[in-house]
Amino acid sequence: MGKSFKLRYEGARFNGTRLPVDVLTDLPAFRDLLVAYAKDEWRALHADRQRVPKGFDKSISLDLIAIEDGSAIPNLDWDRSTAQAALPGFVDQLESIVDSSFGQLVALIDGAGHGQFPKSLGSEHIRALNKLGSGLRNSERIEFVGTKGADGGVVYLDSVRRKALITRVRETYQSRIESVGTLRGTQIDDVGVGGHILVSTSTYKEIKIPLEADRVKDEFDGNIESEVQFDLQVEMDNNDQLRSIVEVFDVGLIDAEIGAHVQRCRTRIEEIGRLEPGWHDGSGDKIAPAALENAFRFLSRRPSLSRTYKVYPTLEGGITFEFEVEGWDLTVEFLGSGGVELYGVEIEGNREIAPTPFIDLSADFLNEFDNRVKGQN
Repeated sequence: MGKSFKLRYEGARFNGTRLPVDVLTDLPAFRDLLVAYAKDEWRALHADRQRVPKGFDKSISLDLIAIEDGSAIPNLDWDRSTAQAALPGFVDQLESIVDSSFGQLVALIDGAGHGQFPKSLGSEHIRALNKLGSGLRNSERIEFVGTKGADGGVVYLDSVRRKALITRVRETYQSRIESVGTLRGTQIDDVGVGGHILVSTSTYKEIKIPLEADRVKDEFDGNIESEVQFDLQVEMDNNDQLRSIVEVFDVGLIDAEIGAHVQRCRTRIEEIGRLEPGWHDGSGDKIAPAALENAFRFLSRRPSLSRTYKVYPTLEGGITFEFEVEGWDLTVEFLGSGGVELYGVEIEGNREIAPTPFIDLSADFLNEFDNRVKGQN
């Protein structure tokens, strides 16, 4: 037996012991951060050695032995027998080092929640931090079960703490953005292999998106001032200004007419987001950040129907998209909890689509949406 670490994921996406695959990278990132601190601890204890011994990394392997209920709680185990096989004779010392390293990891994250940051961190720490929690959304967090912070509560990592921490110990952090913009220019490099398109946006100013030369020439040349939809992993600075593009997941042109309707919908969502509590004759909650985020994301992912979207706030702090397609009146509702529902009625018939709930704007929801839209006839 060894030590066990439990990470409780809090948020609607994690109800029912669900752990979306886009947060699985947190687990090796947690281990990597633990190992980075363990190496520091080892070097402090063995000042006569410049390097950690061979097998040190393997001696701090973690196994996922269970995902417990109560949101989703991955249970990670450090096993003494595995450590003994990788680094014989040092198991007791390693156990002490692992315990101390976890304490330092928790203190780092708790400090970020109270405005306390280290002056610097090693490159291994920074690489791990840049991955840990990268898939969290605004309403979600990771709690480190069994810990106690300066405020007396359990220590947790959310997007606010993560950004504050990363931007203080390093000038940039990574994030994923989905949005639309206007094509301002295209260019192919001198050897004709790669190139880029220049896209102007209201949020990120001008973005230079790298693409293959063939795509630049075939899809974007001759379409200046057209609307472009994109999905990117980017590096941002402390002022939320885009520094560089890490990965291009998707990019493509949007029809000119559709682009105008997308902008109309974005403006409407922004207006709804500014509503104050009591906006409807004294009732009506302020629109929840999770609902706003999902509304913008949905618009970016499914812009083709934007000409039909009618966007409204709900009294419970959510947002609805109402539209007609193929004889049906359909509604997509973005809940304040981060959940999404799809329902509708036949305009000249008696058929109905009962509310179909999803815990998040997931691939499952988008597939269901596409099937419903295509299948109503």
